[in-house]
Amino acid sequence: GVSTKRGWGGSHYLELLKEYEYPGAVYPVNPKYEGEEIQGYKIYGSISSLPDDPPIDLGIIAVPARFTPQIVDELGQKGVLFVHIFSSGFSELSEEGKKLERQLIEKARKSHIRILGPNCMGIYNPKSRLAFTHRLPLETGPVAFISQSGGLASRHSHVGIVNGYSFSKVVSLGNQIDIDIVDLLNYFRTDPDTKVISMYVENLKRDGNEFVKLLKQTTKEKPVIIWKGGKLKAGHGAVLSHTGGLAGNIKLWKAMANQTGAILVNNFKELTEMIQTCLLFKIPQNLGVAILTGGGGPAVELTDECEAFGLEIPKISKKAQKMINEFVPEVNSNLSNPLEFGANGSHENMIKTMKILDSEPHISTIMITNNPEWYTSKKLNIDDVVKNFVSTIAPDSNKNLVSIYTSSRAWKETIDVINEFYTKTRENGIIVYKSAEAAAKCIYRLWNYGKYLKNHGFDNPLDL
Repeated sequence: GVSTKRGWGGSHYLELLKEYEYPGAVYPVNPKYEGEEIQGYKIYGSISSLPDDPPIDLGIIAVPARFTPQIVDELGQKGVLFVHIFSSGFSELSEEGKKLERQLIEKARKSHIRILGPNCMGIYNPKSRLAFTHRLPLETGPVAFISQSGGLASRHSHVGIVNGYSFSKVVSLGNQIDIDIVDLLNYFRTDPDTKVISMYVENLKRDGNEFVKLLKQTTKEKPVIIWKGGKLKAGHGAVLSHTGGLAGNIKLWKAMANQTGAILVNNFKELTEMIQTCLLFKIPQNLGVAILTGGGGPAVELTDECEAFGLEIPKISKKAQKMINEFVPEVNSNLSNPLEFGANGSHENMIKTMKILDSEPHISTIMITNNPEWYTSKKLNIDDVVKNFVSTIAPDSNKNLVSIYTSSRAWKETIDVINEFYTKTRENGIIVYKSAEAAAKCIYRLWNYGKYLKNHGFDNPLDL
């Protein structure tokens, strides 16, 4: 389905193969332009005229829906085993589209072809230099993303690196007439390049019991983060029009997550935050959080958010309080937990306190607020700040260190410091959350995942 019009249909994928310098053979097909060249590639007039050597690994179909069964048949005769159908106009639109899908399956079964799609963007695999949109990073990483939305697959592929992680593979699967979520989950379960599996799910196309069984097998080896789309009535209707599938009851999905150890999130932001948490956090041994702030207001806010999402704010031991009182006076401070330092909240005092809290057994997470404006006003070096943070937690400690940044101004200087602080902390295994709510949700969900593993006698995959 290539065209001389750049950016249209098959020509879009041709541009991408060129942009990412795909190293394999590429064969554009369109009888209308047979013998011509497009972007340096010779255009073939038919599938049957394509060379047999090297063999074709993947066929990308971008033609009107009514022509797709015939093309799948021809690709099967050529020995192609995998097909990605970009074309839309199937079960998501009409009864006629459903008939076309049935024809596609018949043709595929006859030739032992596996179909991805239809109505999908396809595959982003930086290692193989395959992509479905422009300007994606070629860095490989430990995160897999399965998406029933091409738009969300593209969005996540772009912003993953902004959030500190890269992808092993991203797959947009559309209508799932053949290859579905269960197939991909099973693949990523044993994929050595994937450490965290994430997905955007609108519906299942096969028996949910099979999905549940596979989730149980997968979560004991690597975390699975699921964003379920179409939870409410209007969203359910959007799902039906988007991929033509049945959305399923959100209560059933929550029950499924509890039974399998899957981590359920509510939106795109929570998905990216949870991925970062799984990559950088140790699984908390308990729900205890120590909160370090400069003032009472932020202390109340952080405490409320943590407790609202199931975390605990236990009092620190008398021994720890006594040690902190050696360098922080009782005047204008409260050192029980949350720890309010007031005017005594210097960077040095915070660092000393975190080192003391590292020995508190009923606390698994140390949460500290950071104001980048303070760093700029004090002309502190961010490298030194982060280095000091990292040094507070012993290498063999099971504590997690969380930073919540607070900022009241959008000065360029402040924004630059925020971005630098984000980058440096992530590089050193510390997460900076934009809110206490985000931190609390992620910490609780990861603890809950750890509880599931412990209750079922599984090792912690994040420690492997």
